[in-house]
Amino acid sequence: MKIKMIGILGLCLMLLLAGCGSSQKAATTADGKKSITFYTWYTKDQFKWDQVYAAWQKKHPDIEVNYVGLSEKGDTEEYIKKLDLAAGSGENMDIIMVNNSLTYAQRVDMGMFAPLTDLIDFKYDDEYLADFAVDDVRYALPGKRSIIYVLLNKDRLDKAGLKVPQDWTWDEFREYAKKLTAPDGSYHGVYFHTWASQTLLKLFNQPENNSYLKADGTSNMDDPNLRASFQLRYDAEHTDHSAVPYSDAISQKLNYRDQFLSGSASMLVMGSWMNSTIAGTAESAPDFKVAVAPYPKNKADDKTIYTSNDYDYYGIGAGSDKQDLSYQFIRWMTTEGIQAQGTDISSWKQADVSKALESIVNNGTHPENVDLPSLTHTFEVSKGINKPPAVPYLSEIESEVNAEFEKYILQKQDLDTTITNAGTIVQQIIDANKS
Repeated sequence: MKIKMIGILGLCLMLLLAGCGSSQKAATTADGKKSITFYTWYTKDQFKWDQVYAAWQKKHPDIEVNYVGLSEKGDTEEYIKKLDLAAGSGENMDIIMVNNSLTYAQRVDMGMFAPLTDLIDFKYDDEYLADFAVDDVRYALPGKRSIIYVLLNKDRLDKAGLKVPQDWTWDEFREYAKKLTAPDGSYHGVYFHTWASQTLLKLFNQPENNSYLKADGTSNMDDPNLRASFQLRYDAEHTDHSAVPYSDAISQKLNYRDQFLSGSASMLVMGSWMNSTIAGTAESAPDFKVAVAPYPKNKADDKTIYTSNDYDYYGIGAGSDKQDLSYQFIRWMTTEGIQAQGTDISSWKQADVSKALESIVNNGTHPENVDLPSLTHTFEVSKGINKPPAVPYLSEIESEVNAEFEKYILQKQDLDTTITNAGTIVQQIIDANKS
């Protein structure tokens, strides 16, 4: 932990030095336009940059945005590594995009983002669904909104005589998974990915205290729904034999998109960034009808369907000397820009979600393969949880807890030992990071 902290402090120092050395005047192009840089993990095709930029130029013809994609595959892990290197080397970045609240909080802690306090000229709560201020300071505006839902192979649902769920429980989810598993084992009922977040399934049904930490920063490892989440994963794989084995997922480095699109799994618990995928892309498309169901509830009489939600974030580099220009772009991109993009659901409160979903599906190569009514219904009934503020050491907690979960799911230790060990480790990390 000390070595990790030294690394962060070193990057912070480099960022500060880079910021101190940024005294350049706003760059201009040959035709006199003002120029800013935009860093993201998306490829231009994935981002639909040509149509986004065309819409931007209609509103701001005097500001050129230079697109800097740091991953040829659109891979967020590769992007973050390259982003940190670019920041540490003093590269001047105007607009920086990150993919979730944890990555955002960590980079704020490193000093990568400039505060937006003096730039925001509107009542924030009236405009956006999400507000992830860090120490009461906003460093970014939220972009797309992603919820967690369940994708289902509707052809197999029909064959099994099952309806598309509109309101269901985890117990019913398990029954569906069993009925959607091939008797000969040629395909499974469900695929769970290897991310740590996929071990917190029943915690995401709680509007508060739905992570490893509570809102006050104390441990949440004694929450019975954490234990129940681990148990759910174990039972689906080892009791029901309906889940793709975790050992296969890690040893074969399985891709969650491929598992569902290829038919290896009949259901997939995943984020709504899959909307474009199920509608079909140039790279891949399902050859079956896809239905969408809301996140399962813990109890049938729970009145609200809660689900985990996340956003990506658009911020301004701490060393940028073009903050006014950069702010114009991130404000536009997180409102009108996402609408022009037509690939995601905006966190802007004025966005028309139904219209956006229809546009996303119709922009796909195989829109006829998506059961649009079930997708629209899922967004209508899903309510996002209130995640606790992200702390810079959350990734360490995730890694350590997931290591204990792996021992359990691979049948190397029992559940009691797993929960006890994980709780002890989390408390040690909390104590080591107390100021």
